[in-house]
Amino acid sequence: MTERSDERRRSPRTDLKQVVRIRPFDPQLPPEYCTTMNLSPDGLYFTTPAAHYAVGTNVYVTGDFQPGSPIHKAVAGVIVRVDPLPDGRFGVAIQIVAGT
Repeated sequence: MTERSDERRRSPRTDLKQVVRIRPFDPQLPPEYCTTMNLSPDGLYFTTPAAHYAVGTNVYVTGDFQPGSPIHKAVAGVIVRVDPLPDGRFGVAIQIVAGT
């Protein structure tokens, strides 16, 4: 008998705290600077007090963001999960879909 798993990740996560800039494609939504809880080659997870994230929202992610750094590289991603957390914040999972 095979065991059923709801795990959909293609790559294992690494518990790594890194400052990232999340910028929605929609210019009416503000960019946000936050710290990841974990990441993998094709995704990341962070917490935020912002309630404007929704599954399917397209975003740009700039990793290891430091103001003034010449090595910023933005990648395109899509929000695949939004978890309401007990403290009123949200956990947001982004799948990286393409580099820019």
